[in-house]
Amino acid sequence: MYRKIIKNDVKESKLITIITTMFIMVAAVLVALATILSVNLAGSIDTLMEKTQSPHYMQMHTGTVDRERLATFVEENGNVANYEIAEFLNLNGSDIELGEHSFADSVEDNGLAVQSKKLDYFLDMDNQPIQPKPGELYVPVAFKKQGLAKIGDQAKIAGKTFTINGFLRDGTMNSQMAGSKRFLLHQKDYDALFSKGKLEYIIQFRLKDPSKLNQFEAAYKKAGLEVNGPNGTHRLFKLGNAMSDGIMIGILLLISLLVVLMTFMCIRFTLLSKIEEDYKEIGVMKAIGLQLKEIKKIYLAKYAVISVIGSVLGYLISIPLSYLLLKNIKLFMGESSNEGLSWVLAIAGVFIVMVLMIAYVFRLLNRFKKISAVEAIRFSGANEKVNTKTRFNLRKLAFLSPDTRIGIIDIMNRKKIYLTMLLVFILSTFIMIVPALVYHTSSSEKFVESLGFSHNVDIATSLYQSTNSVENQDKIESYLANDPDVETFSKISTKNFDVKETGNADSVLSVELGNHQKFPVDYLQGKAPSKMNQIAISTINAEEYNKKIGDSIILVREGREETFIVCGIYANVFNGGKTAKAIFEDTTAPTIWTDISIKLKDSNKVSQKMKQYKKDLPFVKMNNAEQFRDQTFGSTIQSVKMISIGALLVALLVTGLITSLFMKLLLVKDKKEIATLKAVGFTNQEIRKQYLSRSLTVLIVGLGSGTLLAMTLGKTMSGLVSAALGGVSIQLTGSPLIYLGCPILMLVVTYFATKSITVQAGKIEIAENFKD
Repeated sequence: MYRKIIKNDVKESKLITIITTMFIMVAAVLVALATILSVNLAGSIDTLMEKTQSPHYMQMHTGTVDRERLATFVEENGNVANYEIAEFLNLNGSDIELGEHSFADSVEDNGLAVQSKKLDYFLDMDNQPIQPKPGELYVPVAFKKQGLAKIGDQAKIAGKTFTINGFLRDGTMNSQMAGSKRFLLHQKDYDALFSKGKLEYIIQFRLKDPSKLNQFEAAYKKAGLEVNGPNGTHRLFKLGNAMSDGIMIGILLLISLLVVLMTFMCIRFTLLSKIEEDYKEIGVMKAIGLQLKEIKKIYLAKYAVISVIGSVLGYLISIPLSYLLLKNIKLFMGESSNEGLSWVLAIAGVFIVMVLMIAYVFRLLNRFKKISAVEAIRFSGANEKVNTKTRFNLRKLAFLSPDTRIGIIDIMNRKKIYLTMLLVFILSTFIMIVPALVYHTSSSEKFVESLGFSHNVDIATSLYQSTNSVENQDKIESYLANDPDVETFSKISTKNFDVKETGNADSVLSVELGNHQKFPVDYLQGKAPSKMNQIAISTINAEEYNKKIGDSIILVREGREETFIVCGIYANVFNGGKTAKAIFEDTTAPTIWTDISIKLKDSNKVSQKMKQYKKDLPFVKMNNAEQFRDQTFGSTIQSVKMISIGALLVALLVTGLITSLFMKLLLVKDKKEIATLKAVGFTNQEIRKQYLSRSLTVLIVGLGSGTLLAMTLGKTMSGLVSAALGGVSIQLTGSPLIYLGCPILMLVVTYFATKSITVQAGKIEIAENFKD
C-alpha cells in the first residue's frame, strides 16, 4: 500500500520530490566530505609527525656548536628522550636547477641534508625512511606539487649532476609555509659539495613529557646554548602542515552545516504545503475512522524513502569527490591511520542527518491533531490566517507597477509563508559571501599582517649572532640612510628575558625591541606598545602565560624585576610563534638576532636593490618580501580559491532549487486566488509579474540580511576556525565585486527560476477551481 501511495505521490509532484531529494543529497555529500577530510587530515598529520619522529623543539644555528656542553645539558635536564645535531648545507638559489627550472629567484632557504640517525627522518612516498645511493637526489614533495620536478629528471646542484630518484616528506619543513626546504642525498655526495654551501646546524629534541615544552625551552635558553637562528616547536610544525587544507575543511564544515539547516527548511515547507493541498483528503481519512498514527505513516513513508535515497546517493557521490580532495593531503603527508575510521564516521554522520530529517518530518506531522474532519471536508483547505491589518497599502507604493504592488502586499499579509524562503536566501547569501571574503582576504597584500608580518616591507633582512655585531648594524643603518631609493627602514632586535610568575623565574620570553609603528601588524586585541612599560605578546604566549589586555607580566632586566602591562595580542607564525614586542632599550642582554625591514620609494626596484645589497652587504641574510609571501602562502590561497568557487556554485544551485520549489508550491496553494484574478481580468503575464515581484522582494531582503550576517557573524566564525588552527585570527575584508557581484548572480538565478515555474499559472483553469 505504501509503495503505491509513494509512487502515485511522486508522479503527481515530480519537481518537488526531485528538489527535496537533491537537497538531502547535497547535505549528505557535504557532511560526508567534511567528516572524511577532517579525520584524514588529523590522522595524516599525526602519522607523519610520528613516523618522521619530528622534534618537539628545534633550534637552527649558524656557527660552531659546543657538543660537550649540549650533552651535559641533556644529561642534567632529564626530560630529553632523544636529541640530534643535524646539518643543513644552505645553497644559493642559483646553484640549484631541477630540469629546466632554476631556483635563482627563490626566497626560501634551500639546502642539502643527509638522512638523520635518531629523529627527524626523511620519508619516501610510502612513509618509509629514505636511504639514497650515490648520485641520487630526493626532492621535497612541494616541488612535485608545483610541477617543478618528476622522477628521472636531471638536477644540477652546485655544478654536480644528479638523477631525481624520488620525493621526500619532511616533518618540520614539509609545508610551503616553512621558510626552508631540504634536498636529501648520500653522505658521499654531501661531503663532495660541502665547500659549496653555508653550514647551518639543526639542534633537535624529542621530550619524554611534551607538555613541559615551555619549561624545557626556558631551560635551553637560560643555559646559554646555541640560538643563532630561528626556532620551532611541534605545535608550529603541525600548524604549517594543517594550514592549507585546514582552512578549506573549515569552510566546508560551515557550508555543510548551513546546507543541512536549509534542507530542514525545505522539507518543512514542502510537507506543510502538501498537508494543505491534501487537507480535504486528510479530513476524509479522519472521518472514516483512520487513526492518527496510520495517517502519519502514509506521509512519513514518502519522506523516509526520499531521505534514504538522498542520503545514500550523497554518500556514494562523496566517495569519488573525497578521493579527489584527499590527493593533496596524501601527497604531502601520506596515508592516514584514521582512513578506515573516517569512512565509518562519514556513514554515521550521513545516517544521523537522515534520522534527524525523518524525526523532523514525524514531529511536523503532529499538525494532523489540529485538523478537524468537519472543517477540512467543508472548506477543502486550511483556514489560513491572513493579516490584512498591515500598514502597507497600494497608495503608499504608487511608484511601483500594480502587479509589483500586489506581490509585495501579499508578502506583508502572509509573512509566515514567505519566512522559510527568506531564511534560505539569507543562508545562501552567507554561504556565497563568507568563502569569497576569506579568499579575498588571504589573497590580499595585508593578509600577512594577520600572521605577524607587515605588508609594507619590500626587503626583509636579518643578522644572526655570527655576523650580528654593533659594527655591522651601524654599517647597514648608515648605508640605508644614505640610499636615495629607501623610503624608510626599521631595526628590531630580539633578546631573551627571564619571566617571573609567582616570584619564581620559570620561563624565558623572546622580546622584539624597537619601533613597531613603522611596519605594523594586525592586533587581535589592543595595540602596539607606545610606552616603556608596555608589552605586546603573541597569541601562543598569551595562552601559555594566561594573559589578556591590561594584565601585568614581570621580566628580569639587569638583575631587577620590572613590571610590564600587556597592551596588545597578535598572531605570529614566524620564529616559533612565541614572541613579544616592546620599545624599551636594553644594553646588557645579548642580541639573538636583528631584523631590519626596508621600504623602497619604488617597489619595482626590489630585484635591482636586492642584487646591490647582496654585493655591498654580504653578511646580511636578505629576502624579497613579496616573493616570500607568494611562495609561502600560494598553496593556501589556491585551496581557499577552490572552495570559494565551490561555495558560489552551491549557493546558486540552492537559490535556484528553493525558488523553483517555493514558486511551484505557491502556485498549488494559490490556485483559487489565481483563478479569481483571471476571472476579474488579469492576464497570465500580469499574474507572472506578481509572483516575480514576490520572489525578488524576498530575495532582496534576504541578500541584505545575509550580507550583514556575513560581515558580522561570518567574520567571527572565521576567526574561531583560524584560531583553532593555531592561534591565528584572520580579519576578513571584502570588495565591491563580492558585495555586488554575488547578489547580482543570485538575482539572475532567482529571476529565471521564477519565470520558468510561473509559466504554469497559465494552465490554471477558472471553472475547475471555482467548483468548490
